[in-house]
Amino acid sequence: MTAARVLVVVLVLSALALYLGPYRERQQDEAELAQIASVIAGRGVDVECPSTFASLTDVSSRDGSVEFRPDGTPADEAKLSSATCARLRSFLAGDVPGLACLAVEAHCSEEAERAAVAVNVLSHEAWHLHGVRDEAAAQCYALQTNAETALRLGASPNEAAAIASWIGRRLQPALPADYRTSACRDGGPLDLRPERTAWP
Repeated sequence: MTAARVLVVVLVLSALALYLGPYRERQQDEAELAQIASVIAGRGVDVECPSTFASLTDVSSRDGSVEFRPDGTPADEAKLSSATCARLRSFLAGDVPGLACLAVEAHCSEEAERAAVAVNVLSHEAWHLHGVRDEAAAQCYALQTNAETALRLGASPNEAAAIASWIGRRLQPALPADYRTSACRDGGPLDLRPERTAWP
């Protein structure tokens, strides 16, 4: 085999290794995220993250989405943006510092705040997978399950509580009107645990 052919083979194998490594990692992370979403959805569902190449051209303004069929039933997978997936992968790897800061009113790191947003996106889209089509209702249910989602992602109980608190205090009031409703309150129509006095 000539030196040129050897070089071509080496380059092809290197390119293949560069593709397959991230692909396997993405598949594993998607499987873990799908397990977390399935708990809320109440059924087996999938979570899709953009491929390495797709993430280079991902210009969508949506952090996540679930399609609904004409009969009103949800699809079996949630599609998350590359940014959301990257933050959730960091969570799964235990690589998100400063989460406890979210429990107080002080300004926290952008990394911690974006991680909290990603937790909310996963919870929110999982409620769509459950069959909740209305954005305000899905978001209200997400508010009430964000702590559990954070725990499943690997947060400590204190970090999970801090994340849920920050989302309720800082993120929720800033969301568009169609993601908010007066029915989302302690003892209200969307209260998942009306027997409890704690909110959410």
